[in-house]
Amino acid sequence: MHRATPANTSFRAFCAGGSRTCIHAIDDLKQLQEMGGNMMAGENRSKVESPQNYGFTSVVHNPIMDKLGKVTSCAEGFMSFMGGNRSFPVCAIMDDRRHRLTNLLEGDVAMFRGAADQLQFHLAQTGGFWTGPNSKKLRMQLIQPQQQQQSQQPGQMDASGGAGSDAGGGQQQQMGQKPVYQQDSKQFFELNNDMTQIVNKAHQLLLQDQKTGIEVASDNNVYLGRKSNEGQFLQVMLIDGSAAQNTFALKSSLAAAADSDGEPAGPAPIIQKLLDAIEKLEARVGALEAARA
Repeated sequence: MHRATPANTSFRAFCAGGSRTCIHAIDDLKQLQEMGGNMMAGENRSKVESPQNYGFTSVVHNPIMDKLGKVTSCAEGFMSFMGGNRSFPVCAIMDDRRHRLTNLLEGDVAMFRGAADQLQFHLAQTGGFWTGPNSKKLRMQLIQPQQQQQSQQPGQMDASGGAGSDAGGGQQQQMGQKPVYQQDSKQFFELNNDMTQIVNKAHQLLLQDQKTGIEVASDNNVYLGRKSNEGQFLQVMLIDGSAAQNTFALKSSLAAAADSDGEPAGPAPIIQKLLDAIEKLEARVGALEAARA
């Protein structure tokens, strides 16, 4: 039982009560992120572990200092002291009132970068929104898989539930992973200020029947009307009579229909009627020009 004297209470609060910290530095190169900052007056700490939630990580912005080197604004953290030991601080929560996304509605979830960047991923009641200014780009891409060392640490449990072997002489498992967004990709969707670009081996733009639409196939041809393997296609003819390059259209299936004369109303008869009408029109124009002369 502890004596609840003012001195004992103050000592326990000092050791185990936690504290607020002004974050001066972040080291994100360690296997577990570390920070440095101050707590009580004259109490500065460095190499303080800063655990992140699995699947999410961030690096807060640097502090702003005046000409004399005094911090005027900074990100903040909340310290806990493990086991009531003042020499074992852990900064478990970080926030930055300079950049925090505010005015969210009940139930909203969001991720964001600095206020000047205006990059936000927001799950709102009306839907999900990935938003940025037109000076940035929004990109979703696939890259080649990264080869990483998958060896076990001594004594680590393997997939079968047994302890991992130490035949490799205590070879350590590779920890962590590196950002890959800057790697080159030939399979991506990108939205920027100039255009929307979709790059891949092939493309399909289809209606709900998953058949009707447009396909840019891996054979470098464009197919109009349906997927390339689900119909007969003819090369598109241009208005000057030449054939379009690499562009094909779905062959019509209206050949069984009949016109008023009982003749098939397929593509060939229709084209012939158009040619006949053009020929008659040219003859009439010629006759008018001759009459005017």
